[in-house]
Amino acid sequence: MQLTHKELIPGQLAAEETLFHVANGYLGVRGCFEEGYPDGVPSVRGCYINGFYDDIELSYPERLYGFPERAQRIVNLPDVQTVLLWLDDERFDPFAGELLAFERTLDAEKGVYTRRVRWRSPRGKTVEIEIARMASFTRPELFYTQYRVESVDFQGEARFECAVDCDVTNFHDPDDPRVASGPQQHIFFDSAQVSADKATALCHTGVSGLSLAVCQKLKLEGGDVRYRSEKAGFSACASIRLSPGQAACLERHIVFSDSRRQASPLGRADAVAEECWSAGGAALLEEQRAWLERFWQVSRVEIDGCPEEDVGIAFSLYQLLQSAGKDSIGNVSAKGLSGEGYEGHYFWDTEIYILPFFLFTQPEIARQLLNFRYSMLDSARIHARLMGHSRGALYPWRTITGSECSSFFPAGSAQYHISGDVAHSFTQYWYATGDEAYMAGKGLEVLLETARLWIDAGHFDRQGRFCIACVTGPDEYTCMINNNYYTNQAARHNLLGAAAVYRALAAKGLHRQAAEKIGFDEAELAGFEQAAEAMYLPYDEKLGINAQDDSFLDKPRWDFKLAPLNHSPLLMRYHPLYLYRHQICKQADTVLSHYLFDEGVDESTMRNSFDYYEELTTHDSSLSCSAFSIMAARLGLVEKAYTYYQHTSRIDLDNTHGNTRDGLHAANLGGAWLALIAGFAGLRLRKNGLHFRFTLPERWDGYRFKVWYKESLIAVSVRRDAVTVELERGEAVTVHVDGKPLYIPSAVRLEGIAK
Repeated sequence: MQLTHKELIPGQLAAEETLFHVANGYLGVRGCFEEGYPDGVPSVRGCYINGFYDDIELSYPERLYGFPERAQRIVNLPDVQTVLLWLDDERFDPFAGELLAFERTLDAEKGVYTRRVRWRSPRGKTVEIEIARMASFTRPELFYTQYRVESVDFQGEARFECAVDCDVTNFHDPDDPRVASGPQQHIFFDSAQVSADKATALCHTGVSGLSLAVCQKLKLEGGDVRYRSEKAGFSACASIRLSPGQAACLERHIVFSDSRRQASPLGRADAVAEECWSAGGAALLEEQRAWLERFWQVSRVEIDGCPEEDVGIAFSLYQLLQSAGKDSIGNVSAKGLSGEGYEGHYFWDTEIYILPFFLFTQPEIARQLLNFRYSMLDSARIHARLMGHSRGALYPWRTITGSECSSFFPAGSAQYHISGDVAHSFTQYWYATGDEAYMAGKGLEVLLETARLWIDAGHFDRQGRFCIACVTGPDEYTCMINNNYYTNQAARHNLLGAAAVYRALAAKGLHRQAAEKIGFDEAELAGFEQAAEAMYLPYDEKLGINAQDDSFLDKPRWDFKLAPLNHSPLLMRYHPLYLYRHQICKQADTVLSHYLFDEGVDESTMRNSFDYYEELTTHDSSLSCSAFSIMAARLGLVEKAYTYYQHTSRIDLDNTHGNTRDGLHAANLGGAWLALIAGFAGLRLRKNGLHFRFTLPERWDGYRFKVWYKESLIAVSVRRDAVTVELERGEAVTVHVDGKPLYIPSAVRLEGIAK
């Protein structure tokens, strides 16, 4: 997959910085121009490390008990993008002189972003420039730049000035609640060490007390390189003589190291920089290509007959890979590592929308994402106590290290469903892998503690129904209600899943580690199952739908004539209370539940619910259209599913939400994969195995993908005339197609099954 833009449009550069950023799950650098922009051109010049944060104070006019006092925020790191090219006394500036050719490309096969320019200076010097960037997947601390300049008619000195500036602030926008409202500096320069062959800076965060080292080491064959200290960082100058037809290539190795992962960031950064410099650019680029070749062998999804959407799905999957933490310290923030939207916080997005892609294609990455949630289990227990619960674990709504960072509890801490979402991801991992050792060591403990939460948070009403009061479901335009259908379903499956996994492990004596650690009494299982069996799931007989909650259907419906939709979300135009008083949905809620928890739900109920909530859903959240696409496909509304898929697949590529400047919509990237695989291919993972229901949109000729199940890799090809399901690796396996078991010893061709 190659994403290519061939025009330089100043007003689009901030969004393109997101699209052309380079990241590897640890480190992300936005796609800004090395030489910068003229004044007035919008830009978010940023560089980030997954999970590297500073603390900020949360201010309330009236602070009540349990309100978080501090939050974490991702830190904009020292600016390492600056490379200024001088041709004698003229500086390269694509906004001055004459831009004869321009192209920028993100190559997902090579893992490299490249900008190519043919430029004539104001005084008539013509050069061709090619700048390649990479955030290495094999050496995660490395940001590598290769800057090549070739003279067309220039005779003289070419000089590269490469700066690392530690005096930076985070981005802010006072008019957008999705990003920080005020400017703040979070990284502070301590010292620089400069030698003849490299320079290293040491910095610290203002409140959290974390330290960061950044090292620069350059290589310019045939040229001269000198390093020097600056007021808040360091720089280097590399120079070489050029004649027409000659080229020079500067290799720039920038290495980051942080104190959350290393005892000595300074020593680590220096050592890795030396290793990378010794390896050389050609070897580093080949490592990247080979690593990605292995990734794409399993993870690639191909769409036949629609090149635009084939690029869209490949872009989504590559960006997921760039965004995902792979060391259990970082997770996947709402914007990945591409920007500062939502301040770098992790939400439920990972478990519900993103983790499934990794679970079925890169299980080791999925396991690291689960490890992240396990690592904050103690914090989730503390959060539960703060919220008044004597037992169990309540995961925070938005966080970086485990504490709640949401200062708006109606749409934050009240979203208890996040604990059910986390539990769902562990249960799905169990179904997909059968990994007894992992579940015994970590997964079971999470399932038991989250299940305990529901017993403490819920109650049996006078009719004997198990109810959960005063929560907020996925729909953030309806807050603080009783018996949110999605939340109650998530709780029910959490309770049943915990009991089932416990019994499966206990049968082999593998339950003791978790049970003894948390003082779990096996008698609690009966309470789990009793609550799950009696769980109240709101249903309206007249409409034949699952009500979103106890009061939703009693409110007036939103009047779209008096208050129409436009390009900005309703939350930017109406007070929350006004939204809460109406039947209006920001995103899929009950519809999402029917995708995730459909077993035992009547087909007509799902269809009626889909039709009812479709009329009331604004899709102001980027998480929404993918869920509607999945359910439309499930209900046989294939062309409607395709329409929703189109909205999903290119949100960032086409900037349809108008805020790609702030970073990618990471959950939507996962939603694109889900809409295809769980939607059109109908994939569901249940206790009894893997299930498919294949459909094919009219506009496509077919699609292909692979999934891991247990230790078998299954390749699927869906075309108009037939579906092929093939065992590519591992042992023979049984899956289900349209509810019927299908044994796959090798390739199996199914005639006329794609509807």
